Amino acid sequence: MIAAAGMAQAEGLERINPPTIVDTSPWGFSQVVVAPSSAKTVYISGQFSGDKEGNVLGKTVGKQAELAFDNLRKAIEASGGKPEHVVKIQVLVAGHGEDKLHAIGEQISKLFGEHLPASTLIPVDRLALDGMLFEIDATLAIPQS
Repeated sequence: MIAAAGMAQAEGLERINPPTIVDTSPWGFSQVVVAPSSAKTVYISGQFSGDKEGNVLGKTVGKQAELAFDNLRKAIEASGGKPEHVVKIQVLVAGHGEDKLHAIGEQISKLFGEHLPASTLIPVDRLALDGMLFEIDATLAIPQS
């Protein structure tokens, strides 16, 4: 297995972009993340741009992504993990178009830096609440000492 040049490895997690398929690190994710069997697995439900009362904040995908990533960061911290422990994210975008990728990519870079998780983006017609345009869930593998 070959890790992409410049890809950060965190506490036993191995991020791989095989030379036989496209290197997706410039787009903000790794093709493969391998976690050791001793890691504690954490699943974080879909986070959106909601405040503590559940109100949807923000009118654009960019603003909603910013707020949802902040909520994701809080959930990661509550689990005892760190952003570099995230091995997979799933992003749902209502009314997705390529024009929204830059704003999402900025938030991925801001939270994960060089520790890029595997990722899937799924365009959807709508999300759970009226006005909700963006949602992200995550899976973590927290290495145990």
